[in-house]
Amino acid sequence: MDSLAGMDVFRLGDGRAVEYLDVGDPAGRPVVFLHGTPGTAGSAALLEGAARRQGVRLLAVSRPGYGATTTTAPGLLSVGHDVGELASGVGVGDFAVLGTSGGGPFALATSVALGSRVRDVLVAAGAGPYRLLAPQVLTPEDAQALDLLAAGDVETAVALVTAEVSRDFDALMQLPASEFPTAFAANVPPGERYFATRPEEGAIFFADVRRALERYDGFVRDNLSWLGTWDFAVDDVLAPVQLSYGGNDAMVPPSNGEWLAARLPTSTLTIHPDAGHGDVTFGLVEGLLATLT
Repeated sequence: MDSLAGMDVFRLGDGRAVEYLDVGDPAGRPVVFLHGTPGTAGSAALLEGAARRQGVRLLAVSRPGYGATTTTAPGLLSVGHDVGELASGVGVGDFAVLGTSGGGPFALATSVALGSRVRDVLVAAGAGPYRLLAPQVLTPEDAQALDLLAAGDVETAVALVTAEVSRDFDALMQLPASEFPTAFAANVPPGERYFATRPEEGAIFFADVRRALERYDGFVRDNLSWLGTWDFAVDDVLAPVQLSYGGNDAMVPPSNGEWLAARLPTSTLTIHPDAGHGDVTFGLVEGLLATLT
């Protein structure tokens, strides 16, 4: 294993790199953390205290294209298989998986990919397949790219979304690091004030987002993986699933959780009436971890 930016890099059997961060209680119950979109394993630093208090060993994984993790073709299930190999490599057998925001679909996919190794799935404001749930939020480029991907033209689909992301984020990424948080926050719904009242946590979060966007591979891959048709059936998730959503979340509304709950064989949906996206993905995660213990 190689060290990078306070994290480790695990080499899979085929030589690909997977970046990860191991925090919380080293002797605690293992939980794999799959970050939001865009993000890296570094965002787990915001959950380290909660993990320690709840007796959880939090194994955070940077998905393909983020941080030092090797980029791969779009897909949800493949990430689940990589998570399984990483977990085995660091001595973890059975585990729970926590997916926040864009990490939610990957958490569910990991359960399908690994079967009984995944004991529980925790989804905090996890996205559903937007093309089915909210096609109106997709740009024409998104829709065209998803059609290309479905037709097997991965290269053109990736190029199309990369050009779109570049157009939207190049100027932002050229700003000094000190100006990035304010500029990035201007792109989220006005009601999202979680980090505005927590400057120290916000500094960690925005630094992680900026690092995640140093190359666009992960962001593009995430969007192509879960905006359209997923590569697994939701009703194949056999592990118990805890779904947590915010009633005031304008980024991933509770309709995403309701859609998932209607299709998951064993799930519990909790909607927190006054919570926004940041509240659910960071502030209320400790409650989800507490359900494991």
